[in-house]
Amino acid sequence: MISGFTPTRCWSGIALALLVSAPAFAAKKYIEPIMVNIPAGEITLQSPMLLPPPAQSSHSNSEPMPPPQQVSIKPFRMGKYEVTLKEFGRFIAATHYQPPTQCMQMKDKQWFGLMPANWAKHSHSPGEYGPVTCIGWPAAEAYAQWLSKETGKHYRLPSEAEWEYAARAGTTSAYFWGDDPEQACHYANIADHSANEAVKRDYDGLEYAGAWTRQTCDDGTGYASIVGSYEANAFGLHDMIGNIGEFTADCYNPTVSENNADGSARTDGECDKRITRGGSWHWSPMALNMRGSMPADYLRASALLGFRLVEELDATHPCNLQDSSACKKLTNKNPFARELAKARKNHHKTATTKPQT
Repeated sequence: MISGFTPTRCWSGIALALLVSAPAFAAKKYIEPIMVNIPAGEITLQSPMLLPPPAQSSHSNSEPMPPPQQVSIKPFRMGKYEVTLKEFGRFIAATHYQPPTQCMQMKDKQWFGLMPANWAKHSHSPGEYGPVTCIGWPAAEAYAQWLSKETGKHYRLPSEAEWEYAARAGTTSAYFWGDDPEQACHYANIADHSANEAVKRDYDGLEYAGAWTRQTCDDGTGYASIVGSYEANAFGLHDMIGNIGEFTADCYNPTVSENNADGSARTDGECDKRITRGGSWHWSPMALNMRGSMPADYLRASALLGFRLVEELDATHPCNLQDSSACKKLTNKNPFARELAKARKNHHKTATTKPQT
């Protein structure tokens, strides 16, 4: 058994605790997200669409690359981590929002299927400090709008240009750590030895092979992990590759647009689909220029997809002022940071002392 992994049947107790404690959630309203300051800069985008694995797709790989697009990025703040179940639970308790009741998750030897599940109870979550998934794009958008109203700040989903710029953190390599995918296990929760052992154990000997490839390294986690469990990039952002894929604000288009040279989201095209970035624990590490898409369907969601937020900075925001002590206080004095650090420490202690079965 992979140490630290909680099977689905044991996860229901955590889900029940989250839901039963709704009055406490409502009393505290929201958790202020832990943000990182992202400086202004330039990025050249040349991003092919991420096609499904050959076993799942009849598409060819002959789709032409879009022309390079030079993009100017204004300074903004970005979530240091993906939004967690605990944060999202406050939103559910406060608003009684009705998220999807079905979710694409591991099912059997056919891999993924649409099954009854929700944000608080599904097969692959590590608990309340893991990334929230099984929510769908509309719920992510609704959460951002609610948090903005509660805090008086402007939170939203990132554009895909902002996402790639932040994920690269000044690098031009395939990954923010370089070009070697076998180094990924230090920086990302990906399809690796632990993922292979987990699915083999839980799904009657199923293994990653053929179209479903994996790395030979071992990141120590079978499915999704507590946010921030792996090394950050140069901007201080965690899990930009792996753990879960992340929704952006952009509608699906096969190419970037010269009309979005300011880094804003592209809101034309197939808006019943939304661009996703970052891969997940189920995939080998995705290069930083790779894109995916997912139907923005209220009724469907995926256990492989969640989100993180950005905060827009107006002219008077303290993080727009050079050497602002108020900005440093915003960054360094978030109590949820201590809570997450304690959760990671406790999880690591349990994982390293729990006997193998």
